[in-house]
Amino acid sequence: MRTSKHKKPIIMGGLMGLMMMWMLHSALTGEGTIGTGALIAFVVAHVVVAAIAIGMAVFATRLSPRIKARFEHLHRPSLRHVGVMLAAALIVSGIVHLAVHKGIA
Repeated sequence: MRTSKHKKPIIMGGLMGLMMMWMLHSALTGEGTIGTGALIAFVVAHVVVAAIAIGMAVFATRLSPRIKARFEHLHRPSLRHVGVMLAAALIVSGIVHLAVHKGIA
């Protein structure tokens, strides 16, 4: 069963918010060494993926018609998709934060 295009960014954003809170909390409180490493890996992985995507776009549009045809079929999220995902991440992390701290930050 496929997730509708409206549910997918909400689910992914919600999971992203929880993961980011877990990594930030561990890094800020010093509760385990995995927190800082995971946070750095998360940020670096996103930067690397963005750099690869930009590099592919430049290469495909300028040098290789074969790769250009393949690149046209890749998933390219819209700004609305990214916005919904980030909003879901903020909402879920806010709810979890309030639940854990019993409404007081």
